[in-house]
Amino acid sequence: MAKILIVDDEETIRKLLTSAVQRKGHEVISVEDGYRACDVYATFQPDVIVSDIKMPKMTGFQMFEELKKKHSAMAPVIFVTGHGEKSAAIESLRMGAFDYLEKPFDMDDFSHRLDAAVKSAAMESTNRKLSQDLAAANEKLAAKLEARTELVHRIQADAPDYSLEMLGAAPAMASVKETISQLTKSPLGSEVGVLITGASGSGKEVAARLIHELSSRSKGPWVPVNCGALPETLIESELFGHEKGAFTGAQGRKLGVFELADGGTLFLDEIGELPLAMQTRLLRALQEKTFRRVGGSEEIKVDVRVIAATNKDLARAANEKTFREDLYYRLNTVQIQIPSLRDRSEDLTFFAKGLLTSVTKGHAKAPREFLSECFAILGQHDWPGNLRELKSVVQRAALLTQGPVVTAEAVASALGKAHATPIRKAPVLTLASSNAMPAPAPMGSPLSLVSGDAAAPAVTGTPVPYHVWKKDYMKSMEKEYLQQQLSHYHGNVSALSRFMKVSRPNLCRLLK
Repeated sequence: MAKILIVDDEETIRKLLTSAVQRKGHEVISVEDGYRACDVYATFQPDVIVSDIKMPKMTGFQMFEELKKKHSAMAPVIFVTGHGEKSAAIESLRMGAFDYLEKPFDMDDFSHRLDAAVKSAAMESTNRKLSQDLAAANEKLAAKLEARTELVHRIQADAPDYSLEMLGAAPAMASVKETISQLTKSPLGSEVGVLITGASGSGKEVAARLIHELSSRSKGPWVPVNCGALPETLIESELFGHEKGAFTGAQGRKLGVFELADGGTLFLDEIGELPLAMQTRLLRALQEKTFRRVGGSEEIKVDVRVIAATNKDLARAANEKTFREDLYYRLNTVQIQIPSLRDRSEDLTFFAKGLLTSVTKGHAKAPREFLSECFAILGQHDWPGNLRELKSVVQRAALLTQGPVVTAEAVASALGKAHATPIRKAPVLTLASSNAMPAPAPMGSPLSLVSGDAAAPAVTGTPVPYHVWKKDYMKSMEKEYLQQQLSHYHGNVSALSRFMKVSRPNLCRLLK
Protein backbone atom coordinates (compact mmCIF):
# COMPACT_ATOMS: atom_id res chain seq x y z
CA MET A 1 0.00 0.00 0.00
CA ALA A 2 1.28 3.43 -0.99
CA LYS A 3 0.34 6.95 0.11
CA ILE A 4 -1.05 9.18 -2.65
CA LEU A 5 -1.55 12.97 -2.47
CA ILE A 6 -4.12 14.39 -4.94
CA VAL A 7 -4.07 18.15 -5.68
CA ASP A 8 -6.85 19.68 -7.82
CA ASP A 9 -9.12 22.71 -7.50
CA GLU A 10 -12.07 20.82 -9.02
CA GLU A 11 -13.90 18.77 -6.41
CA THR A 12 -15.33 16.32 -8.98
CA ILE A 13 -11.82 15.47 -10.23
CA ARG A 14 -10.57 15.03 -6.65
CA LYS A 15 -13.44 12.64 -5.83
CA LEU A 16 -12.97 10.68 -9.05
CA LEU A 17 -9.24 10.20 -8.52
CA THR A 18 -9.64 9.50 -4.79
CA SER A 19 -12.13 6.74 -5.50
CA ALA A 20 -9.85 5.17 -8.13
CA VAL A 21 -6.84 5.28 -5.80
CA GLN A 22 -8.75 3.77 -2.86
CA ARG A 23 -9.98 0.89 -5.03
CA LYS A 24 -6.33 -0.03 -5.58
CA GLY A 25 -5.86 -0.23 -1.79
CA HIS A 26 -3.75 2.90 -1.37
CA GLU A 27 -4.04 5.55 1.34
CA VAL A 28 -5.06 8.91 -0.08
CA ILE A 29 -5.37 12.58 0.91
CA SER A 30 -6.85 15.16 -1.48
CA VAL A 31 -6.43 18.96 -1.24
CA GLU A 32 -7.74 21.83 -3.33
CA ASP A 33 -4.56 23.91 -3.96
CA GLY A 34 -0.78 23.98 -3.89
CA TYR A 35 -0.54 25.77 -0.53
CA ARG A 36 -2.47 23.01 1.22
CA ALA A 37 -0.33 20.41 -0.56
CA CYS A 38 2.86 22.01 0.79
CA ASP A 39 1.37 22.05 4.29
CA VAL A 40 0.42 18.35 4.41
CA TYR A 41 3.45 17.00 2.53
CA ALA A 42 5.83 16.87 5.52
CA THR A 43 3.39 15.09 7.83
CA PHE A 44 1.75 12.79 5.25
CA GLN A 45 4.98 11.99 3.35
CA PRO A 46 3.26 10.75 0.17
CA ASP A 47 4.84 8.20 -2.15
CA VAL A 48 3.23 9.76 -5.26
CA ILE A 49 1.64 13.17 -6.01
CA VAL A 50 -1.10 13.58 -8.65
CA SER A 51 -1.58 17.31 -9.33
CA ASP A 52 -3.36 19.64 -11.70
CA ILE A 53 -1.19 22.33 -13.30
CA LYS A 54 -3.58 25.27 -13.61
CA MET A 55 -4.94 26.15 -10.17
CA PRO A 56 -5.72 29.48 -8.44
CA LYS A 57 -3.42 30.83 -5.71
CA MET A 58 -0.52 28.47 -6.58
CA THR A 59 -0.02 26.55 -9.82
CA GLY A 60 1.11 22.94 -9.90
CA PHE A 61 4.51 24.04 -11.22
CA GLN A 62 4.96 26.54 -8.36
CA MET A 63 3.98 23.88 -5.82
CA PHE A 64 6.49 21.47 -7.41
CA GLU A 65 9.34 24.00 -7.18
CA GLU A 66 8.48 24.84 -3.56
CA LEU A 67 8.47 21.19 -2.52
CA LYS A 68 11.80 20.54 -4.27
CA LYS A 69 13.40 23.35 -2.24
CA LYS A 70 12.27 21.85 1.07
CA HIS A 71 12.59 18.11 0.41
CA SER A 72 15.62 16.52 -1.22
CA ALA A 73 13.91 13.13 -1.59
CA MET A 74 10.94 14.37 -3.62
CA ALA A 75 8.01 12.01 -4.35
CA PRO A 76 7.34 11.38 -8.08
CA VAL A 77 4.69 13.71 -9.54
CA ILE A 78 2.08 12.96 -12.21
CA PHE A 79 0.79 16.26 -13.65
CA VAL A 80 -2.71 16.59 -15.15
CA THR A 81 -2.96 19.02 -18.10
CA GLY A 82 -5.85 20.42 -20.09
CA HIS A 83 -6.68 19.16 -23.57
CA GLY A 84 -4.29 20.51 -26.20
CA GLU A 85 -1.78 21.87 -23.67
CA LYS A 86 1.10 19.87 -25.08
CA SER A 87 3.65 22.54 -24.21
CA ALA A 88 2.67 22.39 -20.52
CA ALA A 89 3.08 18.62 -20.55
CA ILE A 90 6.57 18.89 -22.05
CA GLU A 91 7.48 21.60 -19.54
CA SER A 92 6.39 19.37 -16.65
CA LEU A 93 8.74 16.60 -17.81
CA ARG A 94 11.57 19.09 -18.20
CA MET A 95 11.05 20.19 -14.60
CA GLY A 96 11.43 16.61 -13.40
CA ALA A 97 7.87 15.27 -13.29
CA PHE A 98 7.48 11.51 -13.47
CA ASP A 99 4.62 11.56 -16.02
CA TYR A 100 1.58 13.54 -17.21
CA LEU A 101 -2.08 12.94 -18.06
CA GLU A 102 -4.12 14.91 -20.56
CA LYS A 103 -7.77 15.74 -19.76
CA PRO A 104 -10.06 14.06 -20.35
CA PHE A 105 -8.13 10.90 -19.40
CA ASP A 106 -8.99 7.23 -19.41
CA MET A 107 -9.14 5.73 -15.86
CA ASP A 108 -7.33 2.58 -16.97
CA ASP A 109 -4.56 4.78 -18.36
CA PHE A 110 -4.44 6.66 -15.03
CA SER A 111 -4.26 3.34 -13.15
CA HIS A 112 -1.28 2.11 -15.22
CA ARG A 113 0.62 5.38 -14.83
CA LEU A 114 -0.07 5.44 -11.08
CA ASP A 115 1.20 1.85 -10.73
CA ALA A 116 4.40 2.81 -12.55
CA ALA A 117 4.90 5.84 -10.28
CA VAL A 118 4.31 3.74 -7.12
CA LYS A 119 6.81 1.14 -8.33
CA SER A 120 9.36 3.86 -9.11
CA ALA A 121 8.87 5.41 -5.65
CA ALA A 122 9.42 2.02 -3.99
CA MET A 123 12.64 1.50 -5.95
CA GLU A 124 13.85 5.00 -5.03
CA SER A 125 13.11 4.33 -1.36
CA THR A 126 15.02 1.04 -1.49
CA ASN A 127 17.98 2.70 -3.20
CA ARG A 128 18.04 5.49 -0.62
CA LYS A 129 18.06 2.98 2.22
CA LEU A 130 20.82 0.98 0.57
CA SER A 131 22.85 4.15 0.11
CA GLN A 132 22.32 5.11 3.75
CA ASP A 133 23.28 1.62 4.93
CA LEU A 134 26.35 1.68 2.71
CA ALA A 135 27.36 5.10 4.02
CA ALA A 136 26.90 3.91 7.61
CA ALA A 137 28.92 0.76 6.89
CA ASN A 138 31.67 2.83 5.27
CA GLU A 139 31.70 5.18 8.25
CA LYS A 140 31.95 2.22 10.61
CA LEU A 141 34.77 0.64 8.59
CA ALA A 142 36.60 3.96 8.35
CA ALA A 143 36.37 4.46 12.12
CA LYS A 144 37.55 0.91 12.72
CA LEU A 145 40.43 1.30 10.26
CA GLU A 146 41.47 4.61 11.80
CA ALA A 147 41.35 3.20 15.32
CA ARG A 148 43.26 0.06 14.32
CA THR A 149 45.85 2.06 12.39
CA GLU A 150 46.45 4.27 15.41
CA LEU A 151 46.67 1.19 17.60
CA VAL A 152 49.19 -0.50 15.29
CA HIS A 153 51.36 2.62 15.11
CA ARG A 154 51.24 3.10 18.87
CA ILE A 155 51.85 -0.48 19.98
CA GLN A 156 53.92 -2.01 17.19
CA ALA A 157 56.28 0.90 16.52
CA ASP A 158 59.85 -0.32 16.87
CA ALA A 159 58.57 -3.71 18.03
CA PRO A 160 61.40 -6.15 18.80
CA ASP A 161 61.77 -9.59 17.25
CA TYR A 162 59.72 -11.74 19.59
CA SER A 163 61.15 -15.08 20.68
CA LEU A 164 61.22 -17.22 23.82
CA GLU A 165 64.78 -16.00 24.47
CA MET A 166 63.22 -12.72 25.63
CA LEU A 167 62.18 -14.53 28.82
CA GLY A 168 65.78 -15.31 29.80
CA ALA A 169 67.53 -18.61 30.48
CA ALA A 170 66.91 -19.07 34.22
CA PRO A 171 65.75 -22.58 35.22
CA ALA A 172 62.73 -21.02 36.94
CA MET A 173 61.42 -19.94 33.51
CA ALA A 174 61.72 -23.35 31.84
CA SER A 175 58.12 -24.40 32.51
CA VAL A 176 56.83 -20.98 31.40
CA LYS A 177 58.63 -21.25 28.05
CA GLU A 178 57.46 -24.84 27.60
CA THR A 179 53.81 -23.87 28.16
CA ILE A 180 54.05 -20.92 25.75
CA SER A 181 55.70 -23.15 23.15
CA GLN A 182 52.89 -25.71 23.42
CA LEU A 183 50.23 -22.99 23.21
CA THR A 184 51.67 -21.41 20.09
CA LYS A 185 52.23 -24.70 18.26
CA SER A 186 48.87 -26.34 18.99
CA PRO A 187 45.99 -25.78 16.49
CA LEU A 188 43.73 -25.07 19.49
CA GLY A 189 46.25 -22.82 21.22
CA SER A 190 44.99 -19.62 19.62
CA GLU A 191 41.44 -20.19 20.88
CA VAL A 192 41.79 -21.10 24.56
CA GLY A 193 41.74 -18.63 27.43
CA VAL A 194 45.03 -17.97 29.19
CA LEU A 195 45.48 -16.62 32.73
CA ILE A 196 48.94 -15.28 33.58
CA THR A 197 49.70 -14.80 37.28
CA GLY A 198 52.68 -13.31 39.05
CA ALA A 199 53.89 -10.39 41.13
CA SER A 200 53.52 -6.84 39.86
CA GLY A 201 56.25 -5.96 37.36
CA SER A 202 57.36 -9.56 36.83
CA GLY A 203 56.79 -9.49 33.06
CA LYS A 204 53.26 -10.84 32.60
CA GLU A 205 52.55 -8.56 29.63
CA VAL A 206 55.77 -9.64 27.90
CA ALA A 207 54.68 -13.28 28.24
CA ALA A 208 51.20 -12.43 26.92
CA ARG A 209 52.67 -10.54 23.95
CA LEU A 210 54.91 -13.51 23.17
CA ILE A 211 51.89 -15.83 23.10
CA HIS A 212 50.22 -13.47 20.61
CA GLU A 213 53.27 -12.88 18.40
CA LEU A 214 54.20 -16.57 18.17
CA SER A 215 50.63 -17.74 17.50
CA SER A 216 48.48 -17.88 14.36
CA ARG A 217 46.88 -14.60 15.52
CA SER A 218 50.10 -12.62 15.15
CA LYS A 219 48.83 -10.90 11.99
CA GLY A 220 45.79 -9.67 13.91
CA PRO A 221 45.79 -6.73 16.34
CA TRP A 222 47.32 -6.84 19.81
CA VAL A 223 45.22 -4.72 22.19
CA PRO A 224 46.39 -4.35 25.82
CA VAL A 225 44.06 -2.89 28.47
CA ASN A 226 44.78 -2.22 32.14
CA CYS A 227 41.47 -2.92 33.89
CA GLY A 228 42.71 -1.31 37.09
CA ALA A 229 43.37 2.00 35.32
CA LEU A 230 39.87 2.37 33.83
CA PRO A 231 37.35 4.63 35.64
CA GLU A 232 34.42 2.47 36.78
CA THR A 233 31.93 4.70 34.93
CA LEU A 234 33.74 4.19 31.61
CA ILE A 235 34.76 0.52 31.80
CA GLU A 236 31.77 -0.72 29.78
CA SER A 237 32.34 1.89 27.07
CA GLU A 238 36.08 1.11 26.89
CA LEU A 239 35.47 -2.62 26.55
CA PHE A 240 32.46 -2.64 24.24
CA GLY A 241 32.29 0.88 22.75
CA HIS A 242 29.28 3.19 22.58
CA GLU A 243 26.91 4.80 20.11
CA LYS A 244 26.51 8.53 19.60
CA GLY A 245 24.35 10.01 22.35
CA ALA A 246 24.53 6.88 24.53
CA PHE A 247 25.36 9.09 27.51
CA THR A 248 26.33 12.67 28.28
CA GLY A 249 29.52 13.46 26.40
CA ALA A 250 29.15 10.68 23.81
CA GLN A 251 29.63 12.97 20.80
CA GLY A 252 30.07 10.14 18.32
CA ARG A 253 30.37 6.40 17.93
CA LYS A 254 33.37 4.83 19.65
CA LEU A 255 34.71 1.34 19.06
CA GLY A 256 35.57 -0.67 22.17
CA VAL A 257 38.67 -2.80 22.63
CA PHE A 258 36.74 -6.00 21.89
CA GLU A 259 35.92 -4.67 18.43
CA LEU A 260 39.44 -3.32 17.88
CA ALA A 261 40.92 -6.71 18.77
CA ASP A 262 38.76 -8.63 16.28
CA GLY A 263 40.93 -11.31 14.68
CA GLY A 264 43.70 -10.85 17.23
CA THR A 265 44.36 -10.85 20.96
CA LEU A 266 42.86 -8.78 23.78
CA PHE A 267 45.11 -8.59 26.85
CA LEU A 268 43.22 -7.75 30.04
CA ASP A 269 45.80 -6.82 32.66
CA GLU A 270 44.79 -6.60 36.32
CA ILE A 271 41.61 -8.56 35.58
CA GLY A 272 41.04 -8.94 39.32
CA GLU A 273 40.18 -5.21 39.50
CA LEU A 274 37.15 -5.59 37.20
CA PRO A 275 33.86 -4.80 39.03
CA LEU A 276 31.43 -7.72 39.47
CA ALA A 277 28.77 -6.11 37.26
CA MET A 278 31.24 -5.83 34.40
CA GLN A 279 32.45 -9.40 34.95
CA THR A 280 28.95 -10.56 33.95
CA ARG A 281 29.09 -8.68 30.65
CA LEU A 282 32.62 -9.92 29.99
CA LEU A 283 31.56 -13.53 30.62
CA ARG A 284 28.70 -13.23 28.11
CA ALA A 285 31.01 -11.71 25.48
CA LEU A 286 33.49 -14.57 25.98
CA GLN A 287 30.82 -17.26 25.82
CA GLU A 288 28.73 -15.88 22.94
CA LYS A 289 31.54 -14.05 21.10
CA THR A 290 29.02 -11.23 20.60
CA PHE A 291 28.25 -7.97 22.39
CA ARG A 292 26.35 -4.70 22.01
CA ARG A 293 27.82 -1.24 22.18
CA VAL A 294 26.52 0.96 25.00
CA GLY A 295 23.34 2.58 23.69
CA GLY A 296 23.16 0.23 20.69
CA SER A 297 20.90 -2.66 19.71
CA GLU A 298 23.07 -4.36 17.09
CA GLU A 299 24.68 -7.66 18.10
CA ILE A 300 28.32 -7.42 17.02
CA LYS A 301 30.15 -10.71 16.44
CA VAL A 302 33.91 -10.85 17.02
CA ASP A 303 36.71 -13.40 16.90
CA VAL A 304 38.94 -12.49 19.84
CA ARG A 305 41.29 -14.53 22.03
CA VAL A 306 41.48 -13.10 25.55
CA ILE A 307 44.60 -13.35 27.69
CA ALA A 308 44.13 -12.13 31.27
CA ALA A 309 46.73 -11.33 33.91
CA THR A 310 46.61 -10.66 37.64
CA ASN A 311 48.77 -10.42 40.73
CA LYS A 312 45.84 -11.57 42.87
CA ASP A 313 44.75 -15.05 43.94
CA LEU A 314 41.63 -15.34 41.75
CA ALA A 315 40.78 -18.82 43.02
CA ARG A 316 40.54 -17.40 46.52
CA ALA A 317 38.61 -14.38 45.25
CA ALA A 318 36.14 -16.74 43.54
CA ASN A 319 35.65 -18.65 46.81
CA GLU A 320 35.06 -15.36 48.62
CA LYS A 321 32.54 -14.30 45.93
CA THR A 322 34.53 -11.17 45.00
CA PHE A 323 35.27 -12.64 41.56
CA ARG A 324 32.83 -14.65 39.45
CA GLU A 325 33.68 -18.34 39.64
CA ASP A 326 32.34 -19.06 36.13
CA LEU A 327 34.45 -16.24 34.68
CA TYR A 328 37.52 -17.56 36.53
CA TYR A 329 37.13 -20.99 34.93
CA ARG A 330 36.44 -19.43 31.53
CA LEU A 331 39.70 -17.44 31.69
CA ASN A 332 41.76 -20.16 33.35
CA THR A 333 41.88 -22.83 30.64
CA VAL A 334 45.67 -22.52 30.72
CA GLN A 335 47.49 -20.87 33.63
CA ILE A 336 51.05 -19.53 33.52
CA GLN A 337 52.86 -18.48 36.70
CA ILE A 338 55.66 -15.93 36.17
CA PRO A 339 58.39 -16.18 38.87
CA SER A 340 59.63 -13.04 40.62
CA LEU A 341 62.96 -11.57 39.49
CA ARG A 342 64.71 -12.63 42.73
CA ASP A 343 63.92 -16.27 41.79
CA ARG A 344 65.69 -15.93 38.45
CA SER A 345 68.72 -13.86 39.40
CA GLU A 346 70.72 -15.74 36.76
CA ASP A 347 69.02 -13.50 34.18
CA LEU A 348 69.69 -10.19 35.96
CA THR A 349 72.63 -9.31 33.70
CA PHE A 350 70.66 -10.31 30.58
CA PHE A 351 67.69 -8.11 31.51
CA ALA A 352 69.84 -5.16 32.64
CA LYS A 353 71.70 -5.09 29.32
CA GLY A 354 68.47 -5.37 27.33
CA LEU A 355 66.79 -2.62 29.33
CA LEU A 356 69.80 -0.31 28.90
CA THR A 357 69.58 -0.77 25.14
CA SER A 358 65.85 -0.05 25.29
CA VAL A 359 65.95 3.10 27.47
CA THR A 360 68.87 4.68 25.57
CA LYS A 361 67.62 3.90 22.07
CA GLY A 362 67.64 6.99 19.88
CA HIS A 363 70.09 8.90 22.12
CA ALA A 364 73.51 8.91 20.47
CA LYS A 365 75.49 10.10 23.51
CA ALA A 366 73.78 7.86 26.05
CA PRO A 367 75.74 4.97 27.64
CA ARG A 368 75.56 1.64 25.84
CA GLU A 369 77.09 -0.81 28.35
CA PHE A 370 77.82 -1.45 32.02
CA LEU A 371 81.12 -1.80 33.84
CA SER A 372 81.41 -5.37 35.11
CA GLU A 373 81.27 -4.13 38.74
CA CYS A 374 77.69 -2.97 38.16
CA PHE A 375 76.23 -6.47 38.05
CA ALA A 376 77.58 -7.39 41.48
CA ILE A 377 75.79 -4.36 42.91
CA LEU A 378 72.56 -5.21 41.09
CA GLY A 379 72.78 -8.80 42.35
CA GLN A 380 72.79 -7.65 45.98
CA HIS A 381 69.32 -6.08 45.62
CA ASP A 382 66.11 -8.03 46.39
CA TRP A 383 64.03 -6.44 43.56
CA PRO A 384 60.57 -6.26 45.18
CA GLY A 385 59.37 -4.34 42.12
CA ASN A 386 60.76 -6.97 39.73
CA LEU A 387 61.52 -6.02 36.12
CA ARG A 388 59.62 -2.75 36.41
CA GLU A 389 61.92 -1.68 39.26
CA LEU A 390 65.00 -2.87 37.36
CA LYS A 391 64.01 -0.73 34.37
CA SER A 392 63.69 2.36 36.59
CA VAL A 393 67.10 1.71 38.16
CA VAL A 394 68.75 1.22 34.76
CA GLN A 395 67.14 4.41 33.48
CA ARG A 396 68.33 6.42 36.50
CA ALA A 397 71.84 4.98 36.24
CA ALA A 398 71.99 5.95 32.56
CA LEU A 399 70.93 9.50 33.45
CA LEU A 400 73.68 9.74 36.08
CA THR A 401 76.36 8.55 33.64
CA GLN A 402 78.43 11.07 31.68
CA GLY A 403 80.04 8.82 29.10
CA PRO A 404 79.60 5.62 27.10
CA VAL A 405 79.76 3.20 30.07
CA VAL A 406 77.48 3.04 33.11
CA THR A 407 79.63 3.12 36.25
CA ALA A 408 79.26 1.23 39.51
CA GLU A 409 78.81 4.58 41.28
CA ALA A 410 75.88 5.44 39.00
CA VAL A 411 74.20 2.09 39.67
CA ALA A 412 74.72 2.41 43.42
CA SER A 413 73.32 5.93 43.37
CA ALA A 414 70.33 4.79 41.28
CA LEU A 415 69.64 2.14 43.92
CA GLY A 416 70.01 4.72 46.69
CA LYS A 417 73.21 3.13 47.98
CA ALA A 418 76.78 4.45 48.44
CA HIS A 419 79.64 2.78 46.61
CA ALA A 420 83.10 3.32 48.15
CA THR A 421 85.22 1.04 45.95
CA PRO A 422 88.06 3.05 44.28
CA ILE A 423 87.72 3.14 40.51
CA ARG A 424 90.84 3.77 38.36
CA LYS A 425 92.83 4.86 41.47
CA ALA A 426 90.61 7.93 41.96
CA PRO A 427 90.45 8.84 45.68
CA VAL A 428 87.13 8.31 47.39
CA LEU A 429 86.45 11.31 49.60
CA THR A 430 84.53 10.91 52.83
CA LEU A 431 83.01 13.30 55.29
CA ALA A 432 86.14 12.88 57.45
CA SER A 433 88.60 13.58 54.64
CA SER A 434 86.88 15.79 52.08
CA ASN A 435 90.04 17.88 51.63
CA ALA A 436 92.35 14.96 50.90
CA MET A 437 94.18 15.45 47.60
CA PRO A 438 96.41 13.35 45.37
CA ALA A 439 100.01 14.47 44.90
CA PRO A 440 100.38 17.27 42.31
CA ALA A 441 101.49 16.32 38.82
CA PRO A 442 105.03 17.27 37.74
CA MET A 443 105.45 20.69 36.11
CA GLY A 444 105.00 20.65 32.38
CA SER A 445 103.20 17.34 32.31
CA PRO A 446 99.48 16.97 31.55
CA LEU A 447 97.30 16.97 34.64
CA SER A 448 95.24 13.80 34.89
CA LEU A 449 91.80 14.29 36.39
CA VAL A 450 91.78 10.68 37.54
CA SER A 451 95.24 11.02 39.15
CA GLY A 452 96.37 7.75 37.64
CA ASP A 453 100.03 8.42 38.58
CA ALA A 454 99.34 9.63 42.11
CA ALA A 455 98.85 7.40 45.10
CA ALA A 456 95.41 7.77 46.60
CA PRO A 457 95.61 8.85 50.23
CA ALA A 458 94.13 6.64 52.90
CA VAL A 459 90.59 7.71 53.76
CA THR A 460 88.44 7.04 56.76
CA GLY A 461 84.94 7.88 57.88
CA THR A 462 81.47 7.48 56.39
CA PRO A 463 81.38 7.32 52.53
CA VAL A 464 79.56 10.18 50.80
CA PRO A 465 77.26 9.98 47.74
CA TYR A 466 78.90 10.00 44.34
CA HIS A 467 77.61 13.45 43.30
CA VAL A 468 79.05 15.02 46.49
CA TRP A 469 82.39 13.27 45.95
CA LYS A 470 82.48 14.36 42.31
CA LYS A 471 81.76 18.01 43.11
CA ASP A 472 84.44 18.24 45.82
CA TYR A 473 86.97 16.28 43.80
CA MET A 474 86.58 18.41 40.66
CA LYS A 475 86.83 21.61 42.68
CA SER A 476 90.03 20.43 44.36
CA MET A 477 91.56 19.30 41.06
CA GLU A 478 90.76 22.67 39.49
CA LYS A 479 92.50 24.48 42.32
CA GLU A 480 95.52 22.16 42.09
CA TYR A 481 95.81 22.83 38.36
CA LEU A 482 95.69 26.61 38.87
CA GLN A 483 98.33 26.47 41.60
CA GLN A 484 100.67 24.52 39.32
CA GLN A 485 100.22 27.02 36.52
CA LEU A 486 100.72 29.96 38.89
CA SER A 487 103.98 28.40 40.08
CA HIS A 488 105.10 28.20 36.46
CA TYR A 489 104.54 31.99 36.16
CA HIS A 490 106.41 32.57 39.47
CA GLY A 491 103.27 33.78 41.22
CA ASN A 492 102.41 36.41 38.58
CA VAL A 493 98.57 36.33 38.59
CA SER A 494 98.29 38.89 35.76
CA ALA A 495 100.52 36.82 33.46
CA LEU A 496 98.51 33.64 34.21
CA SER A 497 95.28 35.57 33.63
CA ARG A 498 96.44 36.63 30.16
CA PHE A 499 97.58 33.07 29.34
CA MET A 500 94.28 31.50 30.44
CA LYS A 501 92.15 34.31 28.95
CA VAL A 502 90.34 34.64 32.27
CA SER A 503 89.79 38.00 33.97
CA ARG A 504 92.12 38.70 36.93
CA PRO A 505 89.23 39.01 39.48
CA ASN A 506 87.76 35.67 38.37
CA LEU A 507 91.16 33.99 38.54
CA CYS A 508 91.71 35.31 42.05
CA ARG A 509 88.32 33.95 43.06
CA LEU A 510 89.17 30.52 41.66
CA LEU A 511 92.53 30.48 43.49
CA LYS A 512 90.93 31.09 46.90
